[in-house]
Amino acid sequence: MKSYGEFCALARGLDVVGDRWTMLVVRELLIGPSRYSDLHRSLPGIATNLLVQRLRSLEEAGIVVSTEEAAPVSSRVYSLTEWGRGLQAPLVELARWASPLMSAGAGADHSRGRWLVFSVMALFPKPEALPAKKRFPTVTARIDADGESVLVTSDVSGVNATVTCSGAPADVTVTGTSEQVFATLSGSTARRSQAVVSGPETKVGLLRQLTALALTA
Repeated sequence: MKSYGEFCALARGLDVVGDRWTMLVVRELLIGPSRYSDLHRSLPGIATNLLVQRLRSLEEAGIVVSTEEAAPVSSRVYSLTEWGRGLQAPLVELARWASPLMSAGAGADHSRGRWLVFSVMALFPKPEALPAKKRFPTVTARIDADGESVLVTSDVSGVNATVTCSGAPADVTVTGTSEQVFATLSGSTARRSQAVVSGPETKVGLLRQLTALALTA
């Protein structure tokens, strides 16, 4: 990437991560370490040679590291360095800033269930940022969306999400398209846009308490 040539931290940061697709590669690695094939599958539309270039540039910049994993993985796996993980906070803030743009719906855009992991990062604040006397409830929810599953775990220490396997145990299940699940997690009251939530009524109630704490609620 051509440098902006400016003695400015923002400009120098953009020199490193400002290329098209770069931030989305980082998003995928914030969700979890990935093989090249996983990254290519999770980034619909990126050319194979361009993904190779972006990964190489991120490695050279010290943002990404790759390691050869033994069987059963038997493949090169990419992950973020400690410095690279420092991009989580600014990317989450960018996603929060862009949340109003999600109201237009998915339309013809691509969707991946795993992207909801990043949505959870953006939707829910740190516990210390909650209003006075508010606490995150203790509840787990398995999200089944667009052929993938995500496990959301909430307790007083915060809200976290990870990619999981289909059928993983949880207090409640949330089923629908990524658009419907995002609407449910964000506290939308439009019934037609809601995902299907299943589980004991007490646990469903706890999930409602959680979504009421979303920054978009």
